[in-house]
Amino acid sequence: MSMSRKHLLIAGGGTGGHIAPAIAVGERASDFFKVSYASTPRPVDSMMYSAVTSSVHVMNPPRVDKGMRLLLPFTALRAFFKARSLLRSIKADVVLGTGGYSSFFAIAAARSLGIPAAIFDSNVIPGKSNRIASRFCKVAFTGLPGGEVGLSCAAILTGTPVSGKMKRTPVSIARKTIGIPEDRPVLLFLGGSQGARAINDLALGMKEDVDVSVLLQCGKSDYQRVLQKASHLKNVIVKPFVDLSLWYSASDLVTARAGGQTIAELSAFGLPVVLIPFPHSAENHQIANAAAIEETGGAILRSQREVESPGFDQFLIQLIDNREELAKMSMAMKSIFPSDPAENIVSHLRELL
Repeated sequence: MSMSRKHLLIAGGGTGGHIAPAIAVGERASDFFKVSYASTPRPVDSMMYSAVTSSVHVMNPPRVDKGMRLLLPFTALRAFFKARSLLRSIKADVVLGTGGYSSFFAIAAARSLGIPAAIFDSNVIPGKSNRIASRFCKVAFTGLPGGEVGLSCAAILTGTPVSGKMKRTPVSIARKTIGIPEDRPVLLFLGGSQGARAINDLALGMKEDVDVSVLLQCGKSDYQRVLQKASHLKNVIVKPFVDLSLWYSASDLVTARAGGQTIAELSAFGLPVVLIPFPHSAENHQIANAAAIEETGGAILRSQREVESPGFDQFLIQLIDNREELAKMSMAMKSIFPSDPAENIVSHLRELL
């Protein structure tokens, strides 16, 4: 490779599931590339990209799949030309899209300028904008088996990259740091960056007389309501958003939505999980994700309706007491992905050049 570093633009934003893999690949790629990012103006972008703010370019493209039919050709064209001028001005040599609309327009622009481009999708069913963008790509990287369906380019199963900053802490130290008993099982509930009311309510409904510590990441939008309801609960800790490394390290069992990024992080920490797919996710991709992970033995899939019925907390308590079952699930979770997805993606990006 020549002395001057090639410039990689990673475009992804709008949700944590697009941004987290962008950052994980960017960390690893910075050994070989100058790395820039293209984000959206949403609050989750500015929060998650905060550590690399100086290399983030904000794009505000229209949604590719929603109304605005009459305006769309003009707003889309404007977004396309804006993306083209960004790629030119930073002299991008290669583009990786991790999903969402900023990603789509960056990839379309790359194609028009003859710049090699690739996409990454963490789900069994790739997102709509990624499926369209794949027509302009040399290669797609997929997080889960089956993720190549509907893509118009070659696909490589890499697994979903997780940030190198997500490090395991010994259990007792993690629990001491959080301020919970070291000898009591820990149940982690993830409402996700968007907040999941059903999961938050499940956590709040855990019986007080049960010998379990509850950690709840409830999302920003539901935080005030949850905080009010949790004020009298002694064994529940609630945060709207938290660096999860410590909480993962402290936990025995997780209850979460079935987004590709969440699954990747749980796999990195070998955490058994009860997956409750978001029932209104695009094309039911979360149900497909959860089914694929349940098949490996690492997760138990339950519908939101089951979770909302009485007695579900009992099911979780029985499961967390079953040490043998949890150990088996943990082993299965660890082996979901090929090793080092970020490294894998970066080496393929270098080949593209």
